[in-house]
Amino acid sequence: MRIVIIGGGIAGLAAGIFAQRAGFDSVILEQHSIAGGLCTGWDRKGFHIDGCIHWLTGTRPETDLYRLWVETGALGNTEVYQPDVFTTVEHDGETVMLYRDLDRTREHLLEVSPDDRAEIERLIDYTRRFFSFQMPCGKPFDLMSIPDRIRLGMSMKDLRPVMKDLGKITLGEYVERVKHPAIREALRSGVVETYSAYILLFTLATFMSGNGDRPAGGSRALAKRMEERYIDLGGKIELRREVKEIVVREGYARGVLLADGTEVYGDYVVPTCDTHITIQRLLKGEYTDRGFEEKYANHRAYPLFSCIYASFGVDSDLSAYPADLVFQATPFAFEDGSRDQLSIKHYCYEPSFAPEGKSVVIAYLHASYDWWKQKRENMDAYGAEKTRLGNDIVQRIEARFPELRGEVTLLDVASPVTYERYCGAYRGAFMSFGITPEAKNLNHDGRIKGIKNLYMGGQWLMPPGGVPAALVTGKWAVQRICRAEKIGPFP
Repeated sequence: MRIVIIGGGIAGLAAGIFAQRAGFDSVILEQHSIAGGLCTGWDRKGFHIDGCIHWLTGTRPETDLYRLWVETGALGNTEVYQPDVFTTVEHDGETVMLYRDLDRTREHLLEVSPDDRAEIERLIDYTRRFFSFQMPCGKPFDLMSIPDRIRLGMSMKDLRPVMKDLGKITLGEYVERVKHPAIREALRSGVVETYSAYILLFTLATFMSGNGDRPAGGSRALAKRMEERYIDLGGKIELRREVKEIVVREGYARGVLLADGTEVYGDYVVPTCDTHITIQRLLKGEYTDRGFEEKYANHRAYPLFSCIYASFGVDSDLSAYPADLVFQATPFAFEDGSRDQLSIKHYCYEPSFAPEGKSVVIAYLHASYDWWKQKRENMDAYGAEKTRLGNDIVQRIEARFPELRGEVTLLDVASPVTYERYCGAYRGAFMSFGITPEAKNLNHDGRIKGIKNLYMGGQWLMPPGGVPAALVTGKWAVQRICRAEKIGPFP
């Protein structure tokens, strides 16, 4: 029994690993020259640029998600870096730090703004309630028994007061409850303002409970470890093999047609690329999914976010500097407007990312896919704009840290179009649909009406997206195939 997996990202690698463990013969077809998909990194001028993981959900050993990372080879003997501070935010002469230690965060915020005591205490309580929450990763919802569903509901009982208070408001609305402007900026720094407010608490709790650390080697190394586990299990991955079409005959997925005209046949097809690409390109738009159609059409309720990812080499060791810093800057042109704030991150905890005594720094800004797509129609203007933006950021970094003047070199500027071209990311989105108060039914069972023997995997099937959702849904696709083939127990 053969499974053809489209895409060698985290979902595709997970599907391949569990397919091999379940006794299937599988092949992964990946259009790029390396596996990993959006979980990637690249080298420039002797520096390594990590293009994905800022923190990895599932690094706490007692969690189910950690065990899943270990099973797939991503973690286990891999060291993880546990920073003391989630972010440092400078605003109007004040500095606010969100520490790994929740009690220390509480003391610091109360020190900054005693007048916000009631709201700070509520923030700490709500964050602590999320400590016990675990991302479901055992079985997909459609395979859960009634007792499974009851256990899942009970596991969320501590969150009910949080959801009642914050479930219907945005982060932007929530932070207005706080009087102190610098604390408001700190709470805005990690989550998009239009997202549901409780996502902030989930994010903080992931980090502060020790479940959101940084694996050694970064994104590319994590994907490589999973690729090696897959190959060790007897799986086959074929790189530079672009899938043009999913072959459907008499209502069954029978394999794929490659861009070079080759047909690859299988008993099951598991697309793990973005769902829009699967439905609109690989299936030629001939099969519809009302849920996805509504989400792609309603950008207000289901926003997609992409970013500019600018990287810099610094001729100094920045270990003593804040690792994640948001600071105000002299306004600089950005797209059709301007920005006066920068978010930067250095990777000094990972010595392999930079030559000895030097550092690599990333600056990221939320960006418009459409703006950059249009700009790229003129390659000279596109390249010039990226260089201009990168140099403007160099000037702002050196203005904030004058001791680094002349030591900061622009390495690269990746746009949303970059992520679309190299990683196959729909509209350059770095995660799936945003979780807003208007969003509904973000979970999907991975099936397309009218096609049998096709089960999708990937971050778009499960909120909040990202590499953990890709991991879990890749596994779930194989579990659904096991059910169809009456194979058990599930891997």
